[in-house]
Amino acid sequence: MDKILIVDDSPTVRTLLVHTLRPSNYTCIEACDGFDALEKLSLHPDIRLIIADLNMPNMDGIELIGTLRQDPQYCDVPIIMLTTETGQDNRKLAHDAGADLYLVKPSSAHMILFKVQSLLEADT
Repeated sequence: MDKILIVDDSPTVRTLLVHTLRPSNYTCIEACDGFDALEKLSLHPDIRLIIADLNMPNMDGIELIGTLRQDPQYCDVPIIMLTTETGQDNRKLAHDAGADLYLVKPSSAHMILFKVQSLLEADT
């Protein structure tokens, strides 16, 4: 089972993503912000994909992605930014930081699952 790290300050969003991904045999690890995500990555170095929100307290999604892209262990891990922000400026910031995909909430469960599967298949 592939491990996916879900990083969002909203417990509701994390729960919805877990309910979307677990039935497809993904193991979901949850984090509430970028700092928590880094801690969870140290505990679960075999995480294969990350879904991160943009706006979070302490360390936002852009800073998290930038930090991960500088780490040789995680520089190639696929990252999906899932956010309510629709602006092109934020989309560009995310891609410049190293996000593989930028999805806007709400995104359908089917779309999220399809994107996760596509990125994991491309990574193997």
